[in-house]
Amino acid sequence: MTLRIPEKGSPISLSQTSSIKSILRTLWRQRIVALKAIALLYIVVSLFVFTTSILGYLTRPSRPIYPNFPLTRTYDTNGSSPLNEMDTYTRFYKMHSKMSSGFTNNIKQYHKRASKIPEKDDITVTAFVTENRFEDLKRLTELWQGPISATFHISSESLDENDPIVQQAFDNLDHFLSQHPIVAKYVDIHVIANVVSFEKPEMLARPTNFHLNVARFFARTDFIFYLDHDTWPTTKTREEIRRYKKLLLNNDVISVPTFTYKVGATNLQIPRAREDIISMVRSGDLGLQDDGWELNRGPTCYASWQRGKVYKIDDFEVHYRPNFVSKKDNTAPWCTERFDDNKAACLYQMYITGSDIWVLPETFLIRHNFNPKSHLLRPSESKWAKAINSRLYTKFYREACVHYARQFIFKGEWDSPRSIHLKQECNRVLTNWGKGLVDA
Repeated sequence: MTLRIPEKGSPISLSQTSSIKSILRTLWRQRIVALKAIALLYIVVSLFVFTTSILGYLTRPSRPIYPNFPLTRTYDTNGSSPLNEMDTYTRFYKMHSKMSSGFTNNIKQYHKRASKIPEKDDITVTAFVTENRFEDLKRLTELWQGPISATFHISSESLDENDPIVQQAFDNLDHFLSQHPIVAKYVDIHVIANVVSFEKPEMLARPTNFHLNVARFFARTDFIFYLDHDTWPTTKTREEIRRYKKLLLNNDVISVPTFTYKVGATNLQIPRAREDIISMVRSGDLGLQDDGWELNRGPTCYASWQRGKVYKIDDFEVHYRPNFVSKKDNTAPWCTERFDDNKAACLYQMYITGSDIWVLPETFLIRHNFNPKSHLLRPSESKWAKAINSRLYTKFYREACVHYARQFIFKGEWDSPRSIHLKQECNRVLTNWGKGLVDA
């Protein structure tokens, strides 16, 4: 049947109208059939994909959830990894994202590698070295007789060996190591170049939290000893710490008491045993030092140490900054780098993430300035400098409280025993909110 279109103005007959309706019905039926075919194909494909996904999920091997997923290094300190070809700035960009590129882009790891390979469960001391403190590094090595990770700071804009400053520093270091084989045996030396002040390039460098992190990052043992400059261990300190390795494996921290000579002390002999310490404290020559507190009155608590048993720090304070030992891996937070030399910030983060702090009764450190003119002695700060540092630190520990609280909640550990310290500190911080605004 042929459909004839009437001319303009001609009426459409009933037979023509019936034919149009018949054609439209036929087209509609064909459309419904096509839609049904498409729907059926969609259902078949969906069932196939769903079945394949379910079978794949049920048959794939199980793997640990994220919190227990093993975290490993992405480089090899022995030099066999292709990632060693990465420039230092790229490698440290995430880890040290808050630091100036003047630091992160001028690092030479393992400039001198210790000839003795340390045991994994040993303790590595972090050390800071400048050219006029090589003798202090030798003294520390002779006392420690174990692995040391030292950052050697050169006051230069880069590590270009054509720079006379860098060339002279490397020559002096080579000469020093050739004269003292014990240092070459135990010390890994990593070089950092940066001018401390562009207005006064002759200014000498001071240790910072960044230097601590670099020394820790390249240490070759499982445990790190954060040791202040001009602080000396006894010959038994290392073995005493290793005796309590279980505390460190439990993600706790070991605080090693530091004793210093009182002003006007008459007996300046270096004590060798615990009994010598007690005798010299009684005679008024020595005192237990916690920075920011009077001698024998800090959180380390001399009365508790005197009892001769391992004890836990219960009266923690956010400014507490002893010489301490912790695990090296990422279970221990890194030192925040917004400060210069502020070890209290390092310990505070470890404490609020669940680490208990234990004090050893059979070992000790002695604070003694063999070089009273050393540029590393703490300088006198102006009133404004003290106020700025105080407020900056106040903001930090409040920020850290909130940051780690969110982490505990995210990991479902808010009600775990590890969150006890954080809850205590957050409660104290929140009830004193705003106090730092008026402290000076």
